[in-house]
Amino acid sequence: MILLMKRCDVGGQAVIEGVMMRGGKSLATAVRTPNGNIEIEYKDNKPLTKKYPLLNIPFLRGFFVFIDSMKVGMQAMNYSASFLEEEVESPSKFEIWLDNKFGERVNDIFMGITMIVSFIFAIGLFVALPTGIASIFNKAGMSNIILHLIEAAIRITILVLYMFLISKMKDIYRVFQYHGAEHKTIFCYEAMEELTVENVKKQSRLHPRCGTNFLFLIMFVSIAIFSFTGWGGIVERLALRIILIPLVTGISYEIIKWLGKSDGMLSKIIAYPGLKLQLLTTKEPDDSQIEVAIAALKASEGIQDSNKKIEELINTGTTTLKENGIDTARLDAELLLGNIIEKNRVYLITNREEEVSHENTKKYFDLIEKRRNKMPVKYILKKCEFMGIDFYVEEGVLIPRGDTEILVDEVLKNIQEDEEKNICDLCSGSGAIGIALASFRQNVKVDLIDNYPIPEKVSIINIKENNLENRVSFIKSDLLEKAIENKNIYDIIVSNPPYIEEEEIESLMDDVKKYEPHTALNGGIDGLDFYKEIIKQSQVALKNNGILAFEIGHNQAEKVKLLMKEGNFTNVKVVKDFASLDRVVIGFKAGFL
Repeated sequence: MILLMKRCDVGGQAVIEGVMMRGGKSLATAVRTPNGNIEIEYKDNKPLTKKYPLLNIPFLRGFFVFIDSMKVGMQAMNYSASFLEEEVESPSKFEIWLDNKFGERVNDIFMGITMIVSFIFAIGLFVALPTGIASIFNKAGMSNIILHLIEAAIRITILVLYMFLISKMKDIYRVFQYHGAEHKTIFCYEAMEELTVENVKKQSRLHPRCGTNFLFLIMFVSIAIFSFTGWGGIVERLALRIILIPLVTGISYEIIKWLGKSDGMLSKIIAYPGLKLQLLTTKEPDDSQIEVAIAALKASEGIQDSNKKIEELINTGTTTLKENGIDTARLDAELLLGNIIEKNRVYLITNREEEVSHENTKKYFDLIEKRRNKMPVKYILKKCEFMGIDFYVEEGVLIPRGDTEILVDEVLKNIQEDEEKNICDLCSGSGAIGIALASFRQNVKVDLIDNYPIPEKVSIINIKENNLENRVSFIKSDLLEKAIENKNIYDIIVSNPPYIEEEEIESLMDDVKKYEPHTALNGGIDGLDFYKEIIKQSQVALKNNGILAFEIGHNQAEKVKLLMKEGNFTNVKVVKDFASLDRVVIGFKAGFL
């Protein structure tokens, strides 16, 4: 945290996944959200000492600046933490009572309580504990000055040990990285260099006006002041140390203010211990963290940020997705950005320096957020390629997969180019199988059958987009019930039914488990429920010598093959996919029962 502000007076603080900067135009907190975007909150930047001139008394104003900095820092920390709330729990009765009682003031009350608790904790750890330990040495007859030096040494040891231990925590380590990004960015700005990631990376992460220096100065100033207070009883000493806090912080503030303006040998000597302590409280940031610090500083100084370039957006999106375990991170980032700016991947690769508007940048990061949460790219883009045909898809229908093309190819082998056939695509979902068959065989007619409203909506869209209204129809039905009721008889029934065993659903990848419809996945306890019923109904809805073709799970071939043979099908064969796994079972209905 840097406590001061003009080009050499811009200050800031690291927060959770972000940086708060206090500049000439405003106080700005920039946060890297989980989807990779940078959100910025602006606030009034009028310090407490400017709002109330009576508080701007030299050697005392530092205390009020410190209190103001703590308050502003907590507000920035709360803002940054709000982006990490994954689930919002129902408020407790106590929270509801507080909200009814105090309304919008609840947050201020909680912040006040937090500051008081933090202050008490700091007093206990850095004042009461060192004073208590140092009192042990009083029995050895040491002078007051020596006792104060021992107390200061204990206080510094506790501070260093505390900083060292918390730096080992993963989340705190990231905050310290943002602390480093804050310092480097301010150094770059003070050096009058352009605020780019490369320029910022070259700067030091140790800054003389850092809050760490301020804390260290407080330690040394307290030695000098407390030396004049004698060494009375522990209660008296503790009371004096608390009473003198405003004076100690005030003097420390004036010194650190001078350090920020001076480049002399004396100032370097005084700043040296605090700079070394910053080796613990700052860490080298990565590029994405530097980008956040730059965004915060620009916002605080009213510097208009330029549009992001294609390469920057893809790199940021890729990093976000990689950190969330998505193997196809870069490909997905490119597809999502290409969708927003309506360009293909080749264009993105060959036009990396092209700028993208702020509006499109926001849309892009909204899509990155969806993919970060494991929503399949094809649901996000609402389109999928299957058998060389573009299909509209959305949540509620299965995404057509390459393995299913094996099923389509196998059925096509049994239809001549100009042959007329009546085909049923059962459990049709998006209609991909039936529409693909109709697209490759110009004389077939296809009924798409599914029992849910979203497949109906999606199928009708795909029928229209492929100009197949005269040969492809949708029937809403529980399997073949409507077809049997309407006395529809088919030459071919093809189906990719739900075939996942019920207990296996929860073990599927998040992309499938969280987003694809369980009604299109769940095949019952053994995964065979739909095969049994379809084979049974096909005795009525399928012509003699008609074809029944299924997609199956890799371990279901023999079971489905046996079911078909028992159900009056002959020449039943199993077809493997490109991974040499059993994928299709196909057979012919015999002409007798």
